Amino acid sequence: METVRDLSFPIGEYRTRAAELQRLMAARELDAVLCHNLANVCYFTGVETLSCGGFVCIIPREGQPTLFGSDFEMHNALVSSWTTDNVTYPVMADSQAALIDLLIGQGWADKRLGTDSPSHALVAALPKATFVEARDAVDSVKVIKSPAEIAYIRQACELTDAGMKVAIQTAAEGKTDNDVAAAAYEVMVQRGSEYMCIQPIITVGRRSGIPHTTFQRVSIQRGDAVFMEMAGCVRRYSGPIMRTAVIGEAAEPIQRMADACLASLNALLDNIKPGAVAGEVAAKAKQAWQDEIQGLVWHGYYGYSIGLGFPPTWGDCDIDIKEGDDTILQPGMVFHCTTSLRDVGNYGTAFSETVLVTENGCEVLTNLPRELVIK
Repeated sequence: METVRDLSFPIGEYRTRAAELQRLMAARELDAVLCHNLANVCYFTGVETLSCGGFVCIIPREGQPTLFGSDFEMHNALVSSWTTDNVTYPVMADSQAALIDLLIGQGWADKRLGTDSPSHALVAALPKATFVEARDAVDSVKVIKSPAEIAYIRQACELTDAGMKVAIQTAAEGKTDNDVAAAAYEVMVQRGSEYMCIQPIITVGRRSGIPHTTFQRVSIQRGDAVFMEMAGCVRRYSGPIMRTAVIGEAAEPIQRMADACLASLNALLDNIKPGAVAGEVAAKAKQAWQDEIQGLVWHGYYGYSIGLGFPPTWGDCDIDIKEGDDTILQPGMVFHCTTSLRDVGNYGTAFSETVLVTENGCEVLTNLPRELVIK
């Protein structure tokens, strides 16, 4: 039976990605790069799956990638991948042993191999090969988004905005955090979101002061802060946003905390532009709120690269806007620019945007009022 492929991008874009990595491989004298991370495999081949892993992509210095995976998972390649050199092993077999056999059989056993994920088993099994950390090379290709990638992120942001809008509308005294999460999830999926990298994060009251808590059937009470984070997903690209609402009048400490977050986020957005140094942008964002954050908990960075992702993250590269980082911002980079503060076990506030670095500055792709919502 003939299967109709549903590629996320034209084959030419996949070839361009591989060619850019191959250029870096030549400069580093790498014979091939092995990608184990599913997001990286998908980036170069297009293949998608609900499975947490099992695929490996081998990109030689010259030629087309080899996609390696179980015979069960490889059926996904018939739909989503452009590759033709697809090598399988029996689904119940030892995948690591099968990969070692493939590398030996294809003549890689004594070559200089880059990898995005260190593997002690491969190093031990192939003592004549030289393994080199190459995640930064893969990241340097991925971090600049193509127009087609940016278009998917824009679509994802439209879904995110719709989800956050209905979440804010739903948050009310007597409702539960589950009610808010369900409303947001429903509208994003109804409007076209795929399964999300992270489910809507909704946490209220005292739990809003605990990092990475989420909905758990908690009733919303008057005076509670409702901490909300979510991202719709289109072709594995996400557009995250964070907002905070308060039910009833906001207590002075919550208002002050929210004002600090907003001041920092606004300073961040004012300074993101091509040629800016990430660490210097972070320092300006810190200056905007540093008098208010003593004794409060925050995560330590002001933005991180986002793009193609699978659960449990929509982040795509190890590239952050944080103090001391010497990354030069370039057009086509996309960041989740995020500020959050928590008084542990009491309350928390957060605000964020999905932001594209443009030729002249930055563009905020999410599109909701940036303010503490009082309900």
